Amino acid sequence: MAIISKEKRRIACYESDYNGRMLPTTAMNYFQELSTNQGDRLGIGGDFLLEKQIAWFLVKYVIEFVSYPNYKDEITVTTEATGMDKFCATRRFTIEDFSGQPTVIANTQWLLINRETEKMERVNNHPEFDAYECFKKGQPLFKNLTKISDSKMEKTFNVRFLDIDFNKHVNHVKYLAWAIEVLPLEVVKTMALREVKIVYKAQCFYGDQVKALGEMVGECHYRVDIVNQENSMLCQLELLLN
Repeated sequence: MAIISKEKRRIACYESDYNGRMLPTTAMNYFQELSTNQGDRLGIGGDFLLEKQIAWFLVKYVIEFVSYPNYKDEITVTTEATGMDKFCATRRFTIEDFSGQPTVIANTQWLLINRETEKMERVNNHPEFDAYECFKKGQPLFKNLTKISDSKMEKTFNVRFLDIDFNKHVNHVKYLAWAIEVLPLEVVKTMALREVKIVYKAQCFYGDQVKALGEMVGECHYRVDIVNQENSMLCQLELLLN
């Protein structure tokens, strides 16, 4: 059984919306921090990856919001590797309330990349990853999303210095923030995300100009494509609300 890491958190005011409800991006930030900490504790974190000139690139993300913690709530964040096969890995995250019930559940899919060649690297080339004690192949998350056919919503953003993470590109959480911004204000104010699917296609960097293109494809159901100034696809999102 794979190693499960847990950390307790208390929802801060800057991690909440104006109603005191945890922001959906807060969950993703918690998940990133915990997976980073797990790797560091096992000796296969950032320093190891840098030494080996490899990196994990996030390619798919599915998040289900069963309910939302509120400001000052005490929660537990968990993570475990769920699959390692060829060039890919999968990882699961949860946020649990005080009783241990999951309120947020996420599954992610990653590619191992060689930084020097920028090509995919086989996971089994690095037996150190056995430290996760995950020996399953894992399951694909979902099929790729189709391109938006009729964009009715649009918003442009300039990539700021504060959008950049330690990999020197826009942090993956920012794409969900941009997608939420393109939705109608009344939708954002009166509804909550129930499920999000994200496909990461390419990176963007400081100084880039990105455009979020939105389309309502059903009741409480939106698709958002994010492109750069050259109209290259960066990220695709599917948002279900209630």
